[in-house]
Amino acid sequence: MLIKNARTAQGIIARFRDDRSGAIAIIFAFTVFILLAIVGGAVDYGRWLTAKTKQQNAMDAAVLAAGRVYQISNNTTQSIATAIEYYEKMKSLIVSNDTTNFAVVDNGGAMLATSSAIVNTPFLGFAGISSLPVNITSKAIMTVAGNNDKSIEVSLMLDVTGSMGGSKIADLKVAAKDFIDIVVWADQSEHYSRIAIAPFSEHVNVGTEYFQKVTGQSPSGSGTERTCVRERQTYDRYTDAAPVPGNYFDKYPSWGTCRPQSKILPLSSDKYMLKSHIDSLGAEGRTAGHLGTAWAWYLISPNWNSVFSGSPAPASYSNSHVEKIAVLMTDGEYNQQYSGASSATQARQICTNMKATGLTVYTVGFQLSTGGEAYQTMQQCATSSSHFFNTTTGDELRQAFREIALQLVTLRLSH
Repeated sequence: MLIKNARTAQGIIARFRDDRSGAIAIIFAFTVFILLAIVGGAVDYGRWLTAKTKQQNAMDAAVLAAGRVYQISNNTTQSIATAIEYYEKMKSLIVSNDTTNFAVVDNGGAMLATSSAIVNTPFLGFAGISSLPVNITSKAIMTVAGNNDKSIEVSLMLDVTGSMGGSKIADLKVAAKDFIDIVVWADQSEHYSRIAIAPFSEHVNVGTEYFQKVTGQSPSGSGTERTCVRERQTYDRYTDAAPVPGNYFDKYPSWGTCRPQSKILPLSSDKYMLKSHIDSLGAEGRTAGHLGTAWAWYLISPNWNSVFSGSPAPASYSNSHVEKIAVLMTDGEYNQQYSGASSATQARQICTNMKATGLTVYTVGFQLSTGGEAYQTMQQCATSSSHFFNTTTGDELRQAFREIALQLVTLRLSH
């Protein structure tokens, strides 16, 4: 039986060997073609996938860079030029027929980019597929407080004492206006960003609109408007309790000089008004830093809604959709107080109580002596060591304000 089966197998092999019809060659060629198509198609697909990934990365980097430029400069032309520069440096070299478009959208709240290109496919071309499309979309969206999509209320305590005269006050104005440009975005419909300004020197000037509400008295004196206030006499000098009878602020005597002339400005999202207010600041007087610290708190405190009733009301501390931030800036020792502990001691206690409500506090020193009392006060007032900046030049001051602003208003990608 085995011998018979062996002879049958040998016969079949012989007939295969002697067949001259070409069927085997055709089958072999067809098999090779299929194998080449599969391998070649895999190569083409791999090239297309690599190109698409590189295109997406290039586009993402471009819109993020352009978004940052737009936040700082508010200049569409400059931001788009930045996007193009980044994209051209990083895009895939194997794509062709690449058509791109960059635009500022959502009322300045986002940078959108699209790209349409192809990758040629030499192997798949045998199957009638000469190219594969590479279509990319990337969007950098401005969001708040670590991409949590929250609104923000920010108060700026700005030192306008005599030592800030000359180039220093000019540097401060540039830095503060940069901050406003970045933090206050155009579209306030869904999430808002508001800034309040608290200039200080020997006193805080609350202006005629708020003077009677916080002192219980009418402005006094003749000639120059006298609407400056000092600290409260009660323990509420350290809290944000609203002023009421028996707990009012001391006004500056009518025979004295009201410094600074620069007044507080409650929360606003009006860029023009905020920047105009910054431009009006002048440098004069000594340094009552505890007053500036306290008023930076009051301006974003919900307990003061009855005082600042004509302005957007600060949100409740319990509102999880709103971040409250105080930025405290000074250039020297706190050397002026009218009652109680020293100005620096009062400022530190106010900062402690302010942070206990959930506020985030950034501090910016301008040419402070390392280790000095003002330096230590700024360190202790900050939420953490990373929230404290000590600068020595105007450029560093501007960069510190920008860095804080960019931490508050971040960019996230949306494909």
